[in-house]
Order: sequence, then C-alpha cells, then structure tokens
Amino acid sequence: MAKRKKMPFESLAIQRSAGIERTTIVDINGKRGCWIDPCFDAIAWDEYIVYGISNSEEEIEKAAEGDLSSATRIGKIEGCHIAKSLIVNLGDDPYITCDGAHADLEAMYSVLQEYKPFAEEECFVDDIYYIQEIEMEPEYQKIGYEKALLLQLPAILVKQLHVFPSLLIYFPRPTHRDEPERDEEAEAILLHRINYATQNITTREKDDNVIIFPPKCAIPEKEINRVLGRRNPGESVPEAYRDNDVYKLYKSAGFKQINKTGWLCKHITSIDDEDESND
Repeated sequence: MAKRKKMPFESLAIQRSAGIERTTIVDINGKRGCWIDPCFDAIAWDEYIVYGISNSEEEIEKAAEGDLSSATRIGKIEGCHIAKSLIVNLGDDPYITCDGAHADLEAMYSVLQEYKPFAEEECFVDDIYYIQEIEMEPEYQKIGYEKALLLQLPAILVKQLHVFPSLLIYFPRPTHRDEPERDEEAEAILLHRINYATQNITTREKDDNVIIFPPKCAIPEKEINRVLGRRNPGESVPEAYRDNDVYKLYKSAGFKQINKTGWLCKHITSIDDEDESND
C-alpha cells in the first residue's frame, strides 16, 4: 500500500464568496468546533436595507438578481440573531455569552431569565432575534410598512440567515430616563473593588494620589450591576416614559409585553401562522 502523503497545511481558511465575504480559520488537528467562539459565532449582528420596487415582473426579477439600480431605499432593519441552542451545545451559558457581547443583549436575556414568558415552550426557543430598530425614511413612516416588516420578519430571516427564529424581541427606547447623580471617584473605587473581588487582586494599588484598598465587605449585586451597566431584576420602563404609538404598533403585529417591563416579544411557532392582532 502506498504511503499516505502528509497534508502540507494544518490550518485551512474557508471563505464565503457569495454575498458578504467571511473567512473561517479551521485547525484540522484541533477538537471539532474548538475554533467556534459563542460570543462571535452564535451572536450575529446584521443590517438589512429595505427598498421599494415597482410591482412589475421585470423590476421584481431585476431586484431578485441583486440589481436595485431603479429601486428606492425606504428604510432598514437592524438586529441580532442569537443562536441559543448553539451556545448551549458549546457548553456555555446564554446569559453570560449575551452579557459579554452587548449591554442590550444582557438586558434582554436578563428579562427572559427573570420572567420566562414562554416557560411551557422553553425547549422550542432556540433561535432568538433581537430587533434593535426598524427605521423607515420620513416619507414612508406610519403608513403601514413597519407592521408589514414585523409580520414578514420571520420569513425574511429564513431567507437571509437560513434560520427559523423562535422568538422575536424588542425594547422600545424610553422617551426619557431618570439619570441618577454620578460620583465618578466613588464609582472608580467601586469598580476597582469589583475587579478585586472578581480577579482576586492581592496587591494594593495606587491611582494618582488615592490608595484604593480591597473591599472589607461584600458588594451588593445591585451596585455591581449599576457600575457594569447591567440590568437589575425588576427594572422596567415607567408608563410615563413610553412611546405609546410604538407599543401599539408592535402589539398590532402580535407582540406582547413581558410582565410590564417594557420589553415586547412574539413567540413564533410557524411562518404560516395567522397574526394574532391586538387591534
């Protein structure tokens, strides 16, 4: 039997050439999946530009082939796909992964963990799509496109990402926030103490002329979350600070509020499901 020729490359670069280029580096001798990072590979931010096209067969065919030269840009969809099942499969905690990726995703998963809006169907909530914003150009706002996109979003994601979103979730930004007074020196000391507590710092450090000592008592979780920009349990948007038009729009597309928190979500069981309108 002829001796098998040694493979000259131990690392391979696989590049996707269709659409947006993306390169994946694979270690052929490494453990399967060891190059998958849940914070980057299971969480994908994206932006979709929305165009208006005339309802003619020729224009629709041109657009389908990627020729949008005669189309009109009317808005965009910004959001993030979270592959919860992949994160779990990799042995990671979805909350910790979301926390490490973005403050908005930490708040999102914090709400889901606290209230479990679909506890009885938890096993089906594998792919989550966090809607950061659906934004229309001024002349195309509030004439029905926003709702149409919300209703069609699961099908759009299947076509664009080849994944079926089990849960759509959105947080309408408050019209106003109560910002507490900030004591920068006190926050710097607290942050240092948090770092000491989490990283087991054993040496005394000096910051300018202020000697910062290790904590002598436990730091309340609420204070840690505040300094690190995390959501605290029970936090919600006061009714007075909500844009009721936005809530009405999303509820008309079948979204429901999660336990008065201000967060809105919609559980998707089938793309063919009729919309449960709250009009």
